[in-house]
Amino acid sequence: MTTTSGVDRSLGARSASATLWGGVNMALGRIVQFATTIIVARIIAPEHFGALAVAIVVQTIATNMAELGATAALARGNGDPDRIAPTVFSISLVTSAVMTAGAMALAPALAAAFDDPAATPVIQVLSLTILLQGVGAVPSTMVWREFLQKPRVVVDVGSVVVVLVLVVPMALDGWGAMALAWSRVGGQLFAMVGYWIITPRRYAPGFDRAVAAEVLRLGMPLAMANLVVFVTLNMDYLLIGRMLDPAALGLYLLAFNLAGLPSSVITAVIRATAVPTFGRLFAEGTLGELAGRFVAGVSYCAFPISAMVVALAQPLIVTAYGQAWAPAGTALATLGVFGATRILVELFADLSVGAGKTVWLFWVQVAWLVALTPALYFGIQWWGIAGAGVAHAAVACLIVIPLYLMVLTSVLGVRAWELVRGSIAPLAAAVVAGFSARLATMGIAEPWMALLLGGCLGGAIYVLLTFRQGKVLLGTVRGLLGQGQSLPRSTHAMKGQP
Repeated sequence: MTTTSGVDRSLGARSASATLWGGVNMALGRIVQFATTIIVARIIAPEHFGALAVAIVVQTIATNMAELGATAALARGNGDPDRIAPTVFSISLVTSAVMTAGAMALAPALAAAFDDPAATPVIQVLSLTILLQGVGAVPSTMVWREFLQKPRVVVDVGSVVVVLVLVVPMALDGWGAMALAWSRVGGQLFAMVGYWIITPRRYAPGFDRAVAAEVLRLGMPLAMANLVVFVTLNMDYLLIGRMLDPAALGLYLLAFNLAGLPSSVITAVIRATAVPTFGRLFAEGTLGELAGRFVAGVSYCAFPISAMVVALAQPLIVTAYGQAWAPAGTALATLGVFGATRILVELFADLSVGAGKTVWLFWVQVAWLVALTPALYFGIQWWGIAGAGVAHAAVACLIVIPLYLMVLTSVLGVRAWELVRGSIAPLAAAVVAGFSARLATMGIAEPWMALLLGGCLGGAIYVLLTFRQGKVLLGTVRGLLGQGQSLPRSTHAMKGQP
C-alpha cells in the first residue's frame, strides 16, 4: 500500500530532479540564445528586429490559441493519457492548421496595423512554426507531464543551436529579418521531431466527444486567458510600432528580451514541473499549505537578478550588443522591474491551473489588458520606449498581483499574507543590493568594468543579507534531490524563522 507520505516523497523527488534538469536546460538554451542575439545584433540593423517583433506578436498569440488550452488537461497529471491524448492531438492539429493559414492570409493587414509593411513576408514565414508546434503539442506535453526533463535538454538546446547555425550565415548573406524568421522555423522543426522521438508514448489523432467537452471545459478559459495575456504583453509592440518607428521597436524588442531573460529562465524552470506537481498536490489537499513556500523560493531567486538588471541596465546593454544599441538602456531599466513581477504572476497562474481553476485567470487577464492599454499609450507618449516599461511595472504591481492574490486566497483557502510574507526579505535585500551596485558604478566609464564590479558587489550584498534564508532553501533542494524527502508543509523555514 502506498502511503500519503510515500506519494509525497516520490513526487517531491521527481519534481526536484526534473526542476534541476529543467534549470540545466534553460541555462544552456538561454546561453546559446543570448550568444546568438549578441552576434546577430552586430550584423542586423534595429529596424530588422522591428519587423521580427511584429511577426513574433502574431506567432505568439496564434500559437497560444492553437490548441484551445486542451493540453492543460493532459499536463495536469491526474487523468488517463490514453483516453485524453488522441482527442487533444486532433484538436491541436486542426486549430494549428487553421491558425497558420489565417496568419499567412492576413499577414499584409497585420503588418499594416503595426505600420511596418516590410514585416509581411516575415509573418508568413514565421507562421509555419504554429503548425509545427501543433504537430508536436501532445508529445511535448507528455514529456512535460512525466517530468522527462533530462532528455528534453537535448531537444531544446539542439533546437537553439540549429537557430544559431542557420541565422548567422543568412544574416551575413544579407537576408535581414528573413534570416531571423527562417532560422526559427528550422529550430522549431528540429524540436518537433525531437519531441516525437523522446515522448514516452505516441498517439494517433482520434476524437471522443465526451473527452473533447471535458478538456475544452478546462482548456478554453485557459486559452482565452492566454490570448488576453499575450495580447496584453504584446500591446506595447503594437503601440510603439504605430507611435514611434521600426528602429525604436527593434531597440525595445532587444531591451524587452534582455530584461525578460531572467524571468523566462526562472518561469521555464518552474513550468518544467509546476502544473503536474501542483495538480497532484491539489488532489492530495496540500497545495494551499505549500503555496507560500513556492512563492518565497521563487522570489529569493528572481528579485536580485531583476534588481541588477535595473541598476546596471546601461552597461549591460552596451557590453552585450554594442554602442549602437545604447538607447535601449532606458527601456531595459524600467523593464527590469516588470521582469520580477512577471515571474510572480506566472507562478500564480500555474498555481491556479494546478488547482483546476482557470475561469478566474481569464478575468484577471482582461483586467490587466484594460488597465495596461491606456497606461502604455500615455507612457510611450511621454517617455518613449522607457515609458512602456514604466507602464508594465506599475500595472503589474498595483493591479495584477493584488488581483491574483484575491483569486488564490479563494482557490487555495489561504490568506494573502501567508502567500507573500516569505518574499518581503528577498525584496528588501534586492533593493539594497541594486542601489549599492548603482552607486558603486556611477563613475566608471568602461561598461564591462561597471557591469563586472556592480554585479559582484550587488550579488555579494544580497547573499549576505539573505544568508539564512538561502541556506535553508539550498538545504531543502539538496534534501529533495538526494533523499527524496517529502515536500515541507510549512512556509516558516523559507522565512528564516525557527
